[in-house]
Amino acid sequence: MKKTSSDNAAFMSQNAEYPPSGYSWYVVGVLYLVYTLSFVDRAIIGYLVDPIRADLNINDFQFSLLQGLSFTVLYSIMGIPLGRLADSRSRRGQLAAGIALWSIMTVLCGKAGGFWSLFFARMGVGIGEACLVPCAYSLISDYFPREKRSLPLNVFSSGIMFGTLAANVLGGLVTQYTFNAGPMEIPLLGHVKPWQLSFVLVGLPGILFVLAMSSVKEPSRKEKSGQADIKSTVRYLLKNWQTYGSIIGGTTFGAMTNGAILGWIVPWFSRRYEWSNVMIGSYLGTYSFIFGSLGILISGFLANRYIGAGRKAVYIKLMMTAQALVLIPIALAHAVDDPFWVLWCVGGTIFFGGVSASLGPASLQSITPNEMRGQVTAICFLILNLVAMNVGMSTVGLLTTYVFADDLMVRSSAVIVGFIASLLGVITLRLGLRAYERTAEDHNSNQRILK
Repeated sequence: MKKTSSDNAAFMSQNAEYPPSGYSWYVVGVLYLVYTLSFVDRAIIGYLVDPIRADLNINDFQFSLLQGLSFTVLYSIMGIPLGRLADSRSRRGQLAAGIALWSIMTVLCGKAGGFWSLFFARMGVGIGEACLVPCAYSLISDYFPREKRSLPLNVFSSGIMFGTLAANVLGGLVTQYTFNAGPMEIPLLGHVKPWQLSFVLVGLPGILFVLAMSSVKEPSRKEKSGQADIKSTVRYLLKNWQTYGSIIGGTTFGAMTNGAILGWIVPWFSRRYEWSNVMIGSYLGTYSFIFGSLGILISGFLANRYIGAGRKAVYIKLMMTAQALVLIPIALAHAVDDPFWVLWCVGGTIFFGGVSASLGPASLQSITPNEMRGQVTAICFLILNLVAMNVGMSTVGLLTTYVFADDLMVRSSAVIVGFIASLLGVITLRLGLRAYERTAEDHNSNQRILK
């Protein structure tokens, strides 16, 4: 039977119960695939390091600016106002517009003919993707009650792991195809080189995901303690600065570890072991998907179980444990010099890295009032991306280019940055443990009063 406008109004009513579990998981599936697409579009450039360097006559440090800074500068900054919109306007509509924008800008990367034109096109990709995480986390939090929320949030977060698989497998296949095909003429874009065609091919499927968003309903907002207001959000963050500083800092350092290793894994294997892009993509994509998904899903399962058992500070304790354990595979990745053993070490790094990547944002949802979640999530990713993708990835390029002055030493640079970042993550999380417990208790008490 066709739904009427009154049916939809009832669905969105402030007093509505949580939507049916089956449909809620369908929405998680759609958002999972959208997250996957976003990662493919942002990560394809990692397979084009040497062709872009040669064509634009730049070094590793300059390329790191194209890979990191160009994307993250507006991705991070625009996340704040877009997060504000996610707390007060239609999240579904914002997501559809964002997907359309980043897909178009990815295609336009295929028209870039110089450093700055590619830089600005990548900035456009960042603006489009800036709305995704605040809107998605806010949506999922309104589709599931608190005690069942960890797993769906972690499943969504695992989209970045499937995105890694897709980016690596498709990255290898697409770049091999484009370089075998050679330069060609594309309608509306004109003459494109092989590396430019790679951007076009991964950007075009975005139109399908814009259409998919029409099947997602805007749920009613739950667990609200007031109206969305930037001043209230700032006051709340300042009041709980130790808690949020610890979670955001720990999540950021965890992302820096992943960025240092995964952001430079392609040149690491192509330069040191002379692997082809297809071979790197097949192995790395498979390892990333398996180990990353396991880390995210297992940590989500453990979080749900421990929270259900009444344990305190579950998120931050699991994150702290993971960031301590990840030091082992990072160190081993430099100690061994066999590519297949290194892949196992990278897999371990991805497994533990997935814990912070998923539980950090999930922990923010558990202690933040509904009307502030989009803004707080955006602030988290503002800091995370500015530090992890800019400072982290650029430091690897800087060490390789200006300290070691040897392209083959990208391995050492990546391991140094990743190891130090993980140590800082453990310290940051431990310093905020008690503050997190107090904030969580205060938030839960307020929710019980509102009920």
